[in-house]
Amino acid sequence: MENRKWKETSSKEQWQIINGTVLVFSAIILYFLSFVLTLAIGFDIISAGGTLLASGLAFFGLSSFFKNQMIEFQTKIDERLKKIENEKE
Repeated sequence: MENRKWKETSSKEQWQIINGTVLVFSAIILYFLSFVLTLAIGFDIISAGGTLLASGLAFFGLSSFFKNQMIEFQTKIDERLKKIENEKE
């Protein structure tokens, strides 16, 4: 996996990471506060927290999926260019 610094990532990726993190932490806080205040977690809280978790984790999944697709695409291009160069020689 690439080890990049925060400043080197695109603004789109930065916002995806920020949004995903906020949504995941919101779900955790929602569960915690619901349990502390009522000593029970109702179906509504579970469904709302699940939606927050699914949305937050989707940001991370989409980002990594597109990164992998771009890496595969670049690899295929490099392989074809090397093949063309070898055929010329």
